[in-house]
Amino acid sequence: MSDIHLTMSGDFLINGGKDIALTNSNLQDDIQQVYLRLMTEPGDFKIYPSLGTDLSLLYGMPQCQETGDYGSQMIRAALEKEDIFAGRNIQITSVPTSKNSIRFDVHIITDTNQPVTISVNQSLGV
Repeated sequence: MSDIHLTMSGDFLINGGKDIALTNSNLQDDIQQVYLRLMTEPGDFKIYPSLGTDLSLLYGMPQCQETGDYGSQMIRAALEKEDIFAGRNIQITSVPTSKNSIRFDVHIITDTNQPVTISVNQSLGV
């Protein structure tokens, strides 16, 4: 099922006919659904109050494996709240990018066994 195609900044994509574009593949749908959950916090969408991941809770935490594990657990919980990713092979990796930030890579293995990686950076503010 196609969804409204959003740009990486969260805006509607407008197609050549000046209409709101739809996603053109299940892969694009998956990517958007992951980004919606990674880039929003619970409560951002009034009609979907539990949608999102509160990665801002990591702010002030030290750059260590435990922080990465905690962030990965929050992301997994956000992806598993609904059945949209049920039964999917999803792996989450935390990567220290500096003493002040961490990157989370969400790997989804598609139906064609092609891995897709969606990444988000989070400041730790330390």
